[in-house]
Amino acid sequence: MDRNNEGEVVRIPDGELAVIAKYIDQKLPEYNANPLIQALPPILSADEFIDKVTRTPDFDDEERNLEARYRFHCIERLSRYFDPQNKTVELQKRICALIMTGYLARNVLKPEYASRSRQIYNAIKDGGGKNLENYVNLPTSASGLTLIGPSGMGKSTNFQNILNLYPSVILHPKHSVYQIVWLKVDCPHAGSLKGLCTDIFLAVDRLLGTNYFKKFGSSRNSEDYMLAQVAQIAHTHHLGALVIDEMQNLVTARRSSSDMLNFLVKMDNTVGIPVIRVGTNEAFPILQGNFRNARRGTGEGSVIWDTMANDDEWYFFMEGMWDYQWTKMPIPFSDEINEVFYNESQGIIDIAVKLYKMVQWRAISIGGKETITVELIRQAAKDGLYLVKPMLDAIRSGDKEWMIKYKDIAPLETTEYENRCLSEIDSKDLKEIRRLARKQQTQHKISPKLNYVIIELLNLEVEPVKAKECAEQIMISSDEDEDIILLVKKAYTLALQEEKVNESLVKTNIRKAKLKPKYQGNDIRRIVENANKEKKSAYEDLKLAGIIKNPVEDFINISLIDA
Repeated sequence: MDRNNEGEVVRIPDGELAVIAKYIDQKLPEYNANPLIQALPPILSADEFIDKVTRTPDFDDEERNLEARYRFHCIERLSRYFDPQNKTVELQKRICALIMTGYLARNVLKPEYASRSRQIYNAIKDGGGKNLENYVNLPTSASGLTLIGPSGMGKSTNFQNILNLYPSVILHPKHSVYQIVWLKVDCPHAGSLKGLCTDIFLAVDRLLGTNYFKKFGSSRNSEDYMLAQVAQIAHTHHLGALVIDEMQNLVTARRSSSDMLNFLVKMDNTVGIPVIRVGTNEAFPILQGNFRNARRGTGEGSVIWDTMANDDEWYFFMEGMWDYQWTKMPIPFSDEINEVFYNESQGIIDIAVKLYKMVQWRAISIGGKETITVELIRQAAKDGLYLVKPMLDAIRSGDKEWMIKYKDIAPLETTEYENRCLSEIDSKDLKEIRRLARKQQTQHKISPKLNYVIIELLNLEVEPVKAKECAEQIMISSDEDEDIILLVKKAYTLALQEEKVNESLVKTNIRKAKLKPKYQGNDIRRIVENANKEKKSAYEDLKLAGIIKNPVEDFINISLIDA
């Protein structure tokens, strides 16, 4: 079966895109017995996951020669830089397991699925949705997850990149159902359960083109009724995970936060829908108290996404990002630069990325050699980070009473579970995998210089395929610092020569190729014919055979034989 599971995509009427289910071998018998799990992407290894989510900005050394206004735009590419950390890999494993195991007790092929639907319906019919747990008594396999950390640490970015590995909606034509793999909504500021239900109705309507908001979202409906309808919708459309972001909004909620949290626990325990709660540090006391009393509240546990320590992981992150410099005079990364960046950002990734952008902008605006120095970094931090300076000073001081003023960045004790999970990761191997992912992504990017030559050939009315081939051949045979106008001329000359080639010209070029006596024209033609069959240039094969030498003229002559 197809391990990539990249199925055909269709548009849902009045809704979003859906992937048509392709059932793959998930290796485990309990997973292969459930079509909702078989339709999911395969379980990824660490290197497969890192390769899929690593995002490096487009970059070419030649861009350093662009005018300042263009390089300012180049620097903006750093906003899209994403280098997964060790804990990102661990988080992906947890989410994958949470979604897959959550489906085990909700198999569309088994009678328990229809039974749970009837039980939820009866709760709505008989009691208006009250006491849902008294009606639904089937066992579930769902569990919850809590992700908490300071703002700016990249938890939302990491989380979204993991969710994006899964299609939002999968269509199962064989079973006539839509499967919503994940649904993400924000916790209402007022802590309103009706507000949460309304947001879920609207989110499902947007995906599936349904009208649940119109049917169930009226303010006249009771809270219990709306919550029960949410449970029924989540069950009917096989929701893999419900993600509630901004859980810190419960701190200032007008009503008790326990009502919201108790409902989310019911989704885990009663309906069997895994719930993932995401919030800043301010939400930790509320969530911690609720989990202590809930039977399954901790589920898969909690992930504390704290600031990075000044260790090998931080150094590796900064070293990777440092490769993308658009100043005229690139400066190599050093321990001194690493120290000053950590001191100014205090291990907050969002601030480190923004500071690196500001440092480059500052260097370019000053002019001259545009050299990045430690003094320049400190000055950029002083000028550009003044709004977050009080928070950074609080972290830097280690004074807990001072830090309490800034609840978003209050320090959190790392849980025993997190330490155990992180200790299982071989960080050295992960670094090598990440280096390979960076290298592969870089290799797959087209050179701006090559792109320029191709565009110029197209402007000269050279056919697209021939323009690309001629440009690539000339780039291979030329020096890296060769003038780009000369490269265009050579490529255009090659294109014109290929157009005019004839039998007599072939004979002339065979003679120009400085053949060794033991090789005859038939030998060359045999090599060329084989290369043509394989749709590649004969140049390398002729060179390996010792028939030609390496100068550009010989290369062009042999390229004529290829034609």
